[in-house]
Parts: sequence; structure tokens; C-alpha cells
Amino acid sequence: MGSIRTLAFATTSSSRPELNSLMLFGFGDPDSERLAADVIAAHPDMVPVRADSLRLDETAGGKGGDAIALVWCLGASPAHGRLVTNRVAAEGNPVVAITEDVDTRGFDFRANNLEVCFNPFSSDEVLARIDAAIARSTRSEQSIIQQGDLTINTDNFDVQVSGTSIELTYKEYELLKLLASNPGRVFRREDILNRIWGDDYFGGTRTVDVHVRRLRSKLDDVSHEVIETMWRVGYRFSIPGRQKQRASK
Repeated sequence: MGSIRTLAFATTSSSRPELNSLMLFGFGDPDSERLAADVIAAHPDMVPVRADSLRLDETAGGKGGDAIALVWCLGASPAHGRLVTNRVAAEGNPVVAITEDVDTRGFDFRANNLEVCFNPFSSDEVLARIDAAIARSTRSEQSIIQQGDLTINTDNFDVQVSGTSIELTYKEYELLKLLASNPGRVFRREDILNRIWGDDYFGGTRTVDVHVRRLRSKLDDVSHEVIETMWRVGYRFSIPGRQKQRASK
């Protein structure tokens, strides 16, 4: 796969008028084409449009914020696929990248519109990731994140629990904001490290565990009901309703 070819789909869906195309990069081998067929079947209103350029403004009118992209990072040129992923995400477009298991190096996870799907994968999982990327990218920026008794003000970096402000370091704040913005979603330690510390950080995932422990202490989350540990995987922010159910037991 020496060059990335583009398969774009124009859509007339009225539910998301701001998105007019779905772009697929790096497709061509049988496995990727089967996935493309499944995506088309799941969205029969989408019309396939092929192009050979990485310029978003030449792919079915897809400009920053106008398109959802799926990038095939498997095969001979995974590094190029990651570069394409970051470029599309930087343009403001929601993007889903398919990559090898636990291989997240090279992705710029600072973009909130980037989702990663690990190989092996199912078409249902990819479709779910597409929906998640669109939802996270198209919803308006909220200055207040409210999860149960936890309130995060992203304008002034103020974090409160039951109305009482708590002091966090910058990394602790970014970690809490990431988890609280995605309740119920499991984040691998490697993903958290790349998103918060960047792919140029040379330390190990142990630093994630240390920051989670400090966060739990400051949140008075002694029983780990707010930030849950997913054994051998990572962490997730517990859905507020689930927190209340546990507290009542």
C-alpha cells in the first residue's frame, strides 16, 4: 500500500447537515473493501466518490468539519496512515483509525475528534466508533461538565465536588476531564498516556496509575466508585447512576 487512496461518500442526511461526506483512506485490499461494503450497507444514503488526493477540499467537498473519515492503518504503510489520521483530525474532521492492537504510537490524541479501532475488529465496532467520533466532534463545546456531584468548568479550570473546589495539577485536571467527558468508556493506559502526555513522553504507563491514585484521593474516591479500574486494561469514569446504585447498597 504505497499510497493512500481515498474513497469518499457524499451524504444528504438531514440529521447531520454539517457532514456532507465520509472519507475512507488506505482502502484497497480485500479486508478493507469488505469493511467499506459494510459501511455502505449500513448507510444506504451515502454515494461513493473516489479521489486520489489527500487534500480535503478535493474529496467530495469535504473540508474542515464537513466530513467523517475512516483511515486504514494496517498493511505496508501504517505510519503514513497515522500521518493522514492526524492531518484529517487537525482539520477538525471526526476520524476513526484502524490500527494494530495496542499500537497507538504516532497518533495525536490531543484531538477530541479522533477514535481508534484495534485489529481484530468487527464492522459493528467500526460503525459504533464512527457514530462516537461524529457525536464528540459535532456537539457544541461545553464549558461545564457535570457528572453527578462532580462539576468541571473548562473556562476557568475549576473543579468542584458537591460545591467544594479541589486543587488539581494540570495533568490531573486533563486526566479527569478526559474520563468525565466519556462516562462508561474504557481507556487503555497507553491511550491515556498518549492523549495526556503525548507520544514523545518516554516514561511508562506507571505514571497513569500514579495520577489516578492522586485523583482518587482528592475526589475522596476511596472505594473507586468514580474512577473504576478495568483489570489489565485501564480505567473508566463510572456513570453517575451506577455510582448512586453502589452507594445505596
